[in-house]
Amino acid sequence: MKIKFLSSAVLFLLITSVSLPTSAQSLTNRNELAANVKDTEKINNIKKLLEITGAKSLTQQILNQMLNSMKSEYNQVPAKFWDTFAAELNPDEMIKEYIPLYDKYFTNEEIKALIAFYQTPIGQKTLTVTPQITRDSTEIGIKYGREAAQRALQKLESEGYIRNR
Repeated sequence: MKIKFLSSAVLFLLITSVSLPTSAQSLTNRNELAANVKDTEKINNIKKLLEITGAKSLTQQILNQMLNSMKSEYNQVPAKFWDTFAAELNPDEMIKEYIPLYDKYFTNEEIKALIAFYQTPIGQKTLTVTPQITRDSTEIGIKYGREAAQRALQKLESEGYIRNR
């Protein structure tokens, strides 16, 4: 009787221990599935945000500016290279690289809030004027930097560290 009870207890433990991981695994799979659904929703929201903010167009502009700058700096490079290089620049590929950045720094709720903001009139205006503000503030920064460099040079000259320029 003790042996039968012991073997029944062992059998019960074996059955429950075999089925527990399956249940736990099933729960884990459900949790992973839920996480994947949330991840998919967040990724879709990030893509929507990037679309609303005109990231593709802006990326294309940046790539064009970079290409033009490189062409001027390396004007000895044949046009065939620049044409081939330009064909390799794909804003859609760069946009894919932005998704993990937004995922890293924003929650899904924050992404949704940004989408909602950019769909308002002030959000639309922000999108319209931000490139102009960026360009103007860059000019201010360059001017300020030049003036600070001039002042520093004058100070060093007056202290004898620099002779007449």
